[in-house]
Amino acid sequence: MNKSLLARVKIWTILIALIGALVAWFAISFDFAAGLFLTALWAVAGLMALEGILRSAVVPPGTPRNGFAVFLWVLAKIAVYGLALWVLFFRPFPAVSHAAGFTILMVTLVGVGARSRSKEIRQMNRRDDDA
Repeated sequence: MNKSLLARVKIWTILIALIGALVAWFAISFDFAAGLFLTALWAVAGLMALEGILRSAVVPPGTPRNGFAVFLWVLAKIAVYGLALWVLFFRPFPAVSHAAGFTILMVTLVGVGARSRSKEIRQMNRRDDDA
């Protein structure tokens, strides 16, 4: 995966969550809508922390690794998990809203990835036809 693909996943996740939260606010309740949107934001924050860990820890051979950056990204990821534990124990929003909010990221990741991959395959087929 490249940076632009992950950036599109993050943006689309937030946009879809915002639209879903607006619909849920009117159709279900404000608590459900807030839980859906905030959980989608939590999922994006977790993805950003994971991306940061991988980009700072996995470097090409011969390139020095910035251990402090890895440490900070791991702390960020632990903070994201800590927030999840807080929500698990104190239940500020309905549980189904959390499931729906987290699912938005997964569906967006698959959708954007599939669209990107199909575009690459079409371009490869065009190059093969030109040859």
